[in-house]
Amino acid sequence: MGLGSHANLHNTCLRLLASKGYALRVTGEVIEEGQFPTDCHWIAEKDGFYFCAHNPIELLGLVAVRDHLQPQEDVPYWWAIRGADLSTELLERAFGDCELGTGREALE
Repeated sequence: MGLGSHANLHNTCLRLLASKGYALRVTGEVIEEGQFPTDCHWIAEKDGFYFCAHNPIELLGLVAVRDHLQPQEDVPYWWAIRGADLSTELLERAFGDCELGTGREALE
């Protein structure tokens, strides 16, 4: 079985965060009256830690980092896990020795 990132998972993520005792809120600007904002910041706070993401799935992921590392205080880079650069390794394995780019190079 699999699971993919989709808006139909948002409420589940928010319910998980609420069950862990996080205070939740969302911010954004209404563009058209009567419609929710399309660009929101989803926020979770607990024990002096603040997490902000573009959607509830990302928000749950940020909180999972804290839950895993269990920092005692908010110090610089408390979230960093030292070790191999897995992001680059996976990209190189999938795409060879390509460079990261914007795709604009073909237009120039």
